[in-house]
Amino acid sequence: MGRLLEGFAQWRRLGPRAGTAAALARGVRPARMRARRARLLRRPLSVGAPELARALGHEVPAERLRGKVLDALPSLRAFEAALDGLEGDARESILARAEQAAAHRFDLLGSGVTALGPQVDWQLDFKSGRSWPLEHISRVPIVYPDDSDIKVPWELSRFQHLPLLAAAYRLTAERRWLEEIGAQLTDWIRANPVEFGANWACTMDVAIRAANWVATLALIADALEDEEWLQQALASLLLHGRFIRSHLEWGHVRGNHYLADVAGLLVVAALFGAGSEGREWARWGSAELDRELAHQVRSDGCDHEASIPYHRLVTEMFICAADVAATLCPDSVSPSRRAALERMLDFVRDYTRPDSLAPQVGDADDGRFLPLGDYGSAEHGSHLHLLAQAGLQYRAATASAAYPYGGYWMMRAGDIYVLIRCGDVGLGGIGAHAHNDALSFELVAGGRALVVDPGSFLYTADPVARNRFRSTAFHSTLQIDGAEQNSLDGGLFAMHDRRRAEMLSWQPSSTGALFTGRHHGYCELPSPATHTRTLELDAPARELRIIDVVSSRAAHELMWTFPLAGGNARAREGGASVRFDDEVALEIEARGVEFEVEPGWVSPSYGRRVEVPFVRARRRSEPGEDVTELTLRLPSPAIWPGPAR
Repeated sequence: MGRLLEGFAQWRRLGPRAGTAAALARGVRPARMRARRARLLRRPLSVGAPELARALGHEVPAERLRGKVLDALPSLRAFEAALDGLEGDARESILARAEQAAAHRFDLLGSGVTALGPQVDWQLDFKSGRSWPLEHISRVPIVYPDDSDIKVPWELSRFQHLPLLAAAYRLTAERRWLEEIGAQLTDWIRANPVEFGANWACTMDVAIRAANWVATLALIADALEDEEWLQQALASLLLHGRFIRSHLEWGHVRGNHYLADVAGLLVVAALFGAGSEGREWARWGSAELDRELAHQVRSDGCDHEASIPYHRLVTEMFICAADVAATLCPDSVSPSRRAALERMLDFVRDYTRPDSLAPQVGDADDGRFLPLGDYGSAEHGSHLHLLAQAGLQYRAATASAAYPYGGYWMMRAGDIYVLIRCGDVGLGGIGAHAHNDALSFELVAGGRALVVDPGSFLYTADPVARNRFRSTAFHSTLQIDGAEQNSLDGGLFAMHDRRRAEMLSWQPSSTGALFTGRHHGYCELPSPATHTRTLELDAPARELRIIDVVSSRAAHELMWTFPLAGGNARAREGGASVRFDDEVALEIEARGVEFEVEPGWVSPSYGRRVEVPFVRARRRSEPGEDVTELTLRLPSPAIWPGPAR
C-alpha cells in the first residue's frame, strides 16, 4: 500500500501525460531488466584494444592525461604543483595517509580506522558486516531491514583515497605506489563487473569514482607507459562513461545525484575528448551543466536542497564541472550561470562561522567530489576548500547577510554570529534533505560555538535516529504540543512542507540585527497554532533576545530546545547556565518558564554522534496571542578562554 501511495503521489507530481508514460515504462522495466541481466551474464561488457584506441582518438593516453585532463582540472594541477615543494609535516601527512590506504585501513562514515585485510571485499559494509550480492543492479537491494548501510561500500568504491597514492609516488618515486594503484584498480574491476553489485547501483558513485580514477592517472601518467594494468583501467573508464550516460539520475526535480552524473561524465570526457564519443559527452555535459546551474541554484546563490552541507557538495561539483566545460567547450556555460556560481561562493563566505566551520543545517553525509589532498585529514565542518578550488582567497565575512530564497539569515556584530533558518523544505517540495528547523538558530561568540544544529548522524542504517535528528525537538526552535513542524511519516527522504516558513522583517545594523519570521507547521493541531519569532542581536549589551508569539484560540504545551556545543549546563529557576572551560559562557533566562537539562546528541560527521547537554524550557500558553520572551546573555570577550572547535 505504501508503494502504491508513493507511486500515485509521483504520478500527480508529473501530471497525467508524463505520469502515465512513467508508469508504463516502469511496468515494462522488469522484463527488460531480466533480458538485460541474461545477456550480461552470457557476455559481460568489455572494451577491446581497437575500440579503446578509437575512443582515445588514437592519442597517447599519457599525453592526453598530462595535457587536456590537467588543463580541465586546475584544482588537480594546483595540487600537483603543491606537491613539488611539499616538506615537513605536510609531506609526512600525505605519506602517512597514503600508507593507511595502501594497507587497506580506512576510516569511513564513522567506522573508525578499520583494517580490511589483503583482499578487499568491495561489496561489504564493514561497519555492520553486511555484504551486498554480486547481482544485476535491477536486483540489488539498496536497504536491508537491519543496521547495514550501502553508503559504506559506495564510499570506499569512490576511490577518493587513490589520488593520495599517486601523490605519494610523486613525492617518493617509489614503485610500490604504482603497484598498489594498479593492484586496487585491477582487483576492483575484476570484482565488480559492469552493472553488477552494489557499486553500480548508484550512478552518482560511479561518476565520482570515474573522476577520481582520471585524476589519479593524470598525476602519474608519465610513469604508466609500461604498466600492464593501464589498458584495463582505461577500458573500464570508457565503460564508466557509457554507464553514466545511459543511467542518468534525471527527474523533473533534480539534485546532487544528477549533478554528480554530469560532473563525472565531463571529467571522463576530458580523457576521451579526442574521440567522437568523448566529444559528444563533452557537448552534452557542458550544456547540461548550464541548465543545472539554472535549475539547482536559487537566485541568491543557495543550492535548492535546503541543506548547507549539500550546498558544499553541489558547489564543489559545479566548480570542477565548470572548469572542465570551459576547457572542452568554451563559452558553453553562460555568464549568468557563472555569476550564479559566484553567488554560491558568496554564500559560503557568509555562512562560515567565526570558528571557520559551517553550520550543519539540513542533512550532512560528508560528501565530496575531488578531495585530493584533503582526503582523510580535512575537517568535515569546514567548507573553505571550495574557495581554494575556485582559485579564490578566503576573506572572513564581517557584516550581516540575508539569503531569503534559500531561507538563511546571518547576523554578525563584533565577535557574535547568529544564523537563522527560515525557509522551505527544498527540492521542489520533496524535502529529501530538509529538517524540521524553521525559526531555529545557531549562536557563536568569542570564536566558540554555543547553540548549534545537531546535524544528521545516519540515514537508512538507523531510521529511528534519522528521524530524531530531523525532528523539531532536535533544533533550537519552539515545539507545540509535541507535534512536528512537518510530518516525518512520508519516508526517510521526503518531507511535505506544511510549515510554510516566511520572513516578516529583517533589519541589520552595525551593532546587531533584528529578524522576525513565522511558520504554520502547527496548523493541523486540533486547535491550530501559528508560531512567530523575533530574534534581536544587541552586540553592545551582549544579548540575543527572542520573542516567541503563539497565536491560537486554545492553550498549548510549549517546549523550547537549545542544543549546546558541549559544555556543562545547569538549570535554575527561570533559566539555565552553561559553562565552557570553567567559565560562564552562556546564560539563558525567561520568566514563567521551567528549565531543565537533558542529554542530547550532536553529530560532527556522518556516522558519529557525541553526547551533549540540551537545555529544554517548558510552559503552558494562554489562548490568544501568547508571548514568551527569552534572553541569551553572553560574557564579555575578555573572559573567553580562547576559541574551541
